[in-house]
Amino acid sequence: MWTFDGDISSSCDECGEVHVVPISDFNNECYGGEYHQNGMGQENNYELLFEFNCTKCGSEIQLKFDATEYPVDVLSYVIDNTQGASCENKPDIKYLPEHEEIYLFPEPKLIISESRIITDVGLLSSNIPELIRFLSQNPEYLHQISPREFEEIIAEIFRSKGFEVALTASTRDGGKDIIAVHRNELGIDTKYFIECKRYAQSNKVGVELIRSLHGVRNTKNGPNKVILATTSTFTSGAIDFAQNQATSEWDITLKDYHDILAWMRSY
Repeated sequence: MWTFDGDISSSCDECGEVHVVPISDFNNECYGGEYHQNGMGQENNYELLFEFNCTKCGSEIQLKFDATEYPVDVLSYVIDNTQGASCENKPDIKYLPEHEEIYLFPEPKLIISESRIITDVGLLSSNIPELIRFLSQNPEYLHQISPREFEEIIAEIFRSKGFEVALTASTRDGGKDIIAVHRNELGIDTKYFIECKRYAQSNKVGVELIRSLHGVRNTKNGPNKVILATTSTFTSGAIDFAQNQATSEWDITLKDYHDILAWMRSY
């Protein structure tokens, strides 16, 4: 198994300002592909997207790469479809150890030392609840955790509220980092897909990702509801789609930085 890796360096087409964005900040969507019966099996296609405004001139920039995995576990090619900037490089990949597969909560992961920041891996041990408590009191560190840690935090919060939770593998999630199922007192199950985006504060979640999640909800065996949780905020277009353009206002729930902080403090 593998995941996308590296940093993308780009220069604004308008003013030449250089921006460096880690692949972990990109929206990574797998939209499937055909099965080559007479070839080497399944083909998977990916879209990696990061939208922002130039920090110098304010121009809109869309870093976008389309990638194909064929055969499975081999990245055959990556196409640069960036708009508003010129990229100096393309996404790399790294292979993951076998233990980073799907697993069910509770499975403890990381905890923070009382005196040091959480990204110092040498000082971490296995306790997500301690990490949640630390961040609820020190929210300025929330944007310094990894995307995977953020997923683990959200999964643990839902588990603590009585949900049965599955955290998917760290790649090819197809719009569901977390699957959460809740059974009410009448024995009726409700299924949620939760997408987690650990974005910088300046990187708002755009409408394209919300549209994609809405599509996931309407697939076979899809969820009753999708939730997008982010350490950032949402563009006006994203909010409008969730509230006014989706099939129902009940389809999608958007939770931003302030909501996540409230969740952690109520944990």
